[in-house]
Amino acid sequence: MKRLLVNAVPLTVVGTGIARYLGGLYGALEQEAAGEFEVWYFDGSTVSRTMPAPGVPGMRERIGRILWRMPWPVAYGARLLDHARMEAAFTRAAQNFDCYHEAGYFPLNTGQSMRTVLTIHDMSLMRHPEWHPRERVEYWKRRFFDRLDRVDHILAISRFTRDEIVDLLDFPEERITVTPLGVDHNTFNMNDDAEADHELNKLGVPEDFVLFVGSGDPRKNLDVARSAVGRVQHQMPLVAVGWSGWEPGTGGVLGLGYVSDRLLAQLYRRASVFVMPSSYEGFGLPVVEAMACGCPTLVADAGSLSEVGGDGVHVFGEAQNVGALAESIEQTMGSKTFMDALRKKGVQRAKSFDWPSCARLSLQRFR
Repeated sequence: MKRLLVNAVPLTVVGTGIARYLGGLYGALEQEAAGEFEVWYFDGSTVSRTMPAPGVPGMRERIGRILWRMPWPVAYGARLLDHARMEAAFTRAAQNFDCYHEAGYFPLNTGQSMRTVLTIHDMSLMRHPEWHPRERVEYWKRRFFDRLDRVDHILAISRFTRDEIVDLLDFPEERITVTPLGVDHNTFNMNDDAEADHELNKLGVPEDFVLFVGSGDPRKNLDVARSAVGRVQHQMPLVAVGWSGWEPGTGGVLGLGYVSDRLLAQLYRRASVFVMPSSYEGFGLPVVEAMACGCPTLVADAGSLSEVGGDGVHVFGEAQNVGALAESIEQTMGSKTFMDALRKKGVQRAKSFDWPSCARLSLQRFR
């Protein structure tokens, strides 16, 4: 039986982004590859056959906030020290495996010849370094291009990301496979959850609101959403969900921070409309989650958002266009016919995204 090694360190921290990808992918791949691959997970110190449980905000996130507010050379030095420790542990653990899958910034040093598959979520560190802390950009530049030579195949999470890779990197297109992300339809669906609803009531979530999901990442444009909601005649608050590790929260927003998937799904069901005015996305998983829960979804004409949303979303225009977003919210709220049609199309569109499909595409490359 073949042995597959996964860098699962992202699963040990806050359950967003790469952690959601790894959890969804390998939850399905373990079943798809049964009897063919043994999957082993590296947790930062050792390897195990057990997938690390998704983390919640803790010490590593608090340290991250501190580092991002320090002078970049200090934060950069701290990152390099932590990386050296982790990579040394990985090299010791990466013995007698047939394939290694990396979904972080770049592959770690295996210490031996091993087939390597790298998932690239987007090329924002190269395309828009101004959106990232400088220490992160310098860390990525230090190793990415050297380590790219060790990569046998790249998994791109959208056609948009594949095209970005082809445009920016000297990497053969025939060695890139598009593996769209999935959604857990057992969690993200239109079935109301009374217990989760009760929890949201205790958190002060109103009956009518506009929903925003994302970290404090500048490209997510929380300010655009806040300003647009402020212009809408239908007076509703903006509820924002997500770990804000990048910068302090924006005023005028009911910020819930990190919430469980169960609460997140109920927020999608309760929201009058979901907005994603992001300037750049490699995929945009919240778009699929919102559609699956029957939430009318408005997205910017940026990155992969229209590719992923298809006819299940309303594209309001450029990400920074506050007026266009406000007008689209008004249009959606003012027409039950428009809202119901968008909801119906979104639910149908979301059915085309699931983790078993992502796992099967990925498994072909691991083979």
